Amino acid sequence: MEQKVISADCHIDISWLPEDLFVSRAPERLKDRMPRVTETERGRWWRVDGAELMRVAGSGFSGTDERYVPGASHRLDKMEEQGFFSDAAKGLFHPTDPAQRLKDQDIDGISGEVIYGILAVASGFAAGGSSIKDSEALATVYGIYNQWAADFCKLHPDRFVGLACLTSHDPQMAASQLRQAAGAGLRGAELNVSSAVKPIYQKEWDILWATAGECDMPISFHTVGLPYRKPDPEAAEECHYINMGINFTLFQLSGAEYMTSILLSGACDHHPDFKFVLGECGIGWLPYVLYRMDQEYEDRLFPLNLSMKPSDFWHRQGYSTFQDEPVTPELVGAIGDDNILWGSDYPHPDGIWPESRSFLERNLASLDQETRAKIIHHNAAKLYKFN
Repeated sequence: MEQKVISADCHIDISWLPEDLFVSRAPERLKDRMPRVTETERGRWWRVDGAELMRVAGSGFSGTDERYVPGASHRLDKMEEQGFFSDAAKGLFHPTDPAQRLKDQDIDGISGEVIYGILAVASGFAAGGSSIKDSEALATVYGIYNQWAADFCKLHPDRFVGLACLTSHDPQMAASQLRQAAGAGLRGAELNVSSAVKPIYQKEWDILWATAGECDMPISFHTVGLPYRKPDPEAAEECHYINMGINFTLFQLSGAEYMTSILLSGACDHHPDFKFVLGECGIGWLPYVLYRMDQEYEDRLFPLNLSMKPSDFWHRQGYSTFQDEPVTPELVGAIGDDNILWGSDYPHPDGIWPESRSFLERNLASLDQETRAKIIHHNAAKLYKFN
């Protein structure tokens, strides 16, 4: 495969950030409410208000940031073959060391990446479900991160494209943050649907979709997994791997809610320049949900008075990223070759770094060269304005 490759779904989590970032940059009156690193009996942790957020340089093996344990995960072992965790133990954090991150791109055969940020600190997808619940503190944390991410990406603007984190407790504030992020040089943003003050299909969010279209800043809804019934406390150990399996097997399917909410809300109808991305939501489920939505619209949802079928708005304004799925011509035909983005999910354990090229060869083997090029490069380059 000779085409250049852009990964449209990569990450920087709070666990890899400079330990004094938030305390050092926050206003004096908010310093006590900022996340900080604390030494505990279980190692070094990012904490806020006495609760654990994420382990410093954790593996993310089951979503609760355990230390890396050789042999527990084939993917984590592949990452460690490149010194990922042993380097972290020495203080070299691959995701936030610019030179090392470039090396990791080169190892993977990647020419650029779209970098998602620390949205998870508000989702509860952290140790014990902890999150930052103080809306003022969270907005400050996101503002500090967004500026740091903009500065980080400016070091190599042809290789790093950063997304801003937007507060989900106030649509007006989110729109203001988006304008600020665009001015700082970020090229998109992400919003946490699960913690949004209002469902994203309600009109209160119109201000954000309008601003996104005006600023040419696509909004990403990155998956945080589907809610499901957890085991009883007394069965937690016995059902550990079943529980983890349900979580990660269903993890990407939350995109169905995000897409349906946006398309039925009229957001794309009212704001034709607004673009949205389903981050790490996969693509295999899309044809069914698009067909089902059109079917329901024609039968009983026609009072919504959309100017086109929901699927038509998808083809005009929607995108979804996948990392490891067989992609056939039939699947691409149903979804749209302009609407599919590929991402490695670096450096998460659910990702495929450092073997992305081999996965792409296998997954895209049945596609023609032009379609491949769109999926692995051209679509992301156009959407995120890569040089």
